[in-house]
Order: sequence, then C-alpha cells, then structure tokens
Amino acid sequence: MISLGGKNPHPSLEDVELEQELLEELQEGFRIRLEHFGRDILFHSPGFKHYQVEDFSIKTGPKFVDISITGKNCELMCDHCASKILWHMIPATTPEELWKVANELKLKGIDGLLISGGSNKDGVVELHPFLKTMKRVKEELGMFVSCHVGLVDRELSEGLVEARVDAVLIDIIGDEETIAQVYKLPHKSTRDYEESLRLLKEAGHNLVPHVIIGLHYGEIRGEYRAIDMIAQYEPSALVLVVVMPYFGKARFQLLPPPKVEESAKVILYARKALPKRPVVIGCARPAGPERVKFDLYALHAGVNGITFPAEGVFTYAREMGLNPVVSPNCCSTVFLH
Repeated sequence: MISLGGKNPHPSLEDVELEQELLEELQEGFRIRLEHFGRDILFHSPGFKHYQVEDFSIKTGPKFVDISITGKNCELMCDHCASKILWHMIPATTPEELWKVANELKLKGIDGLLISGGSNKDGVVELHPFLKTMKRVKEELGMFVSCHVGLVDRELSEGLVEARVDAVLIDIIGDEETIAQVYKLPHKSTRDYEESLRLLKEAGHNLVPHVIIGLHYGEIRGEYRAIDMIAQYEPSALVLVVVMPYFGKARFQLLPPPKVEESAKVILYARKALPKRPVVIGCARPAGPERVKFDLYALHAGVNGITFPAEGVFTYAREMGLNPVVSPNCCSTVFLH
C-alpha cells in the first residue's frame, strides 16, 4: 500500500492508501493515454447541480443541463435507479414544453441540452414525439443536443439523425441475468443492446455508450463483455460510472458498490480496449472516501476526464504531470476536445 500522506499532494488525500501492485498494473493505461492523447485531462462540472470542492469549481454559470421528457416518471423502474436519476432533471413532458424550456434556457446562457427520460416496459425512451422539436432547438437556437436513449430500433435511430442530435448516449449491459433482474427486461438480451449499437453506428451518430460498474447488485458481472461489445463499434467516447446504491430499490440500498480496486480494473480494461477513443468517468458514482480512491485510480488508469472530481484530485492530476482543463459541459462531449 502507498499512503499519500507523506507526499501530501493535498490535505484531503492524507489518509488515502493506494495498492502498489495495482498502481503498477494501471501504468499500462496511463502509457496508452499519453501516447494517444497527451497530457490534457478534462474535469467536467455540468450545470445540473452546483459542485465545488476546495481545489475545484466552475467560475461561470451553468452551460449544460439535463431534461427529462417523462418528468420523474419511469414505467420500467429498474432496481438500480427507481427513477431517482430523473429527479434532478428539468421536466419537459410535451414537445411544446420542451420548446418553451429550451428557449428559456437559451436566454439564461445555456449552450447544451441532454434530453432523456424514463423507459417504457420494453426499455425504450419514447423520444419520437420530440424529434421535430429537437431539430428546431438545433436549427433555431443553435444549441448542442444529446440524447440518452434506451434500446433503439431503426426508425428511432434514423429519426435522431433527422433531428440532427449531436450525440447519442446509451447504457450497455453485458449480462443476461442483469438485464432480466436489475433492468426488469426478461424478454430482452445482450443481442438487443448490441443491435442498438449497430443501428446507431450505421446511422452515423456520435455514439457515447455508458457502462455502469457494479450494476448487478454491486457485483462485477457483464462489464467486461459490455466493453468488448462497445469496442467493436468504435464509439466517439466511452463513459464509465458506478452503481449508486442509495438511488435504487431496497435490495440495492442494502448492498455496497463493488470494491474500488475491482472498479479500477474495469477502467484499465476499457482503456486498453479503446486505446484511441476517449474514456471518461461520468457523474454517477458513490461519494465519500471511496470516491477519492476511485478517482485517483482512474487517473492512473489513463482516463481522459472525470466529472465532479473528488477533493484533491484536480491537484493530484497536476502533481502527476497532467494538464487539467476545466469544462462546464457534460462529459459525453469529450470527443469534441
């Protein structure tokens, strides 16, 4: 174990201990990021919540916000979220309301929207009625528009092209039991997720898949397979997040997320599987001391960015010889940098 207290890169890191053997393993990921991306690393703080720690904050107002086309409602009510992820989003449950909200946000200086919502019983976010409005937001307001979708068919994939969305985000699951038990989709399989990837890629979207580490009640199950599936389609970027038990239903709330060391190995696997594509840490991951360790391991594994970095991590990155760049945008925009 290595204690950071002796080096004292930042007071908040004094009690953090990192495993020497794991750090040595992660060096390969760091070498890959230096070879293909240099030393710039993005620290994201999108505007759906104010975030500030001692060594990191955004000085400007919010530039990027989330909108839910279903408000707080989700028909599927997966165990890992139970719709709580939607609660911080701005509701816009009709095309007319979406247009009104977008105009109001534009006047406030917002440059980008992430449009998503709850899923239906087939794991689909019903975006069809909103596609024409999204196109208006692009063409008339000039805003960046991304969509976090569920499973897609050809019609929706092509509809998103017609709407001129800038990026499509999608959670990818690599384990059949997780799809059935956690996502409540026993009639779906990993083939459906791979088909969604294929349709989105063939349509020419900027594809930004997400993998949720520990999605199967805190266990590492299908994460490696999900990354392999994603790598076949050469995404614009990959976002990694960690399951947040306090968002989920009762069973999740009684179980811890995976060990940080296990999660770090998933990050390394992703870095090696996608050496020339940005790999970033998204906003969803547990808080507290384990978040600090997770973010530090992520730096060593060679990620391109971290959203809402734990206290001291921004300073630590600079101590590692990286060049921290602050971004007010959603981490899914990392491919633009």
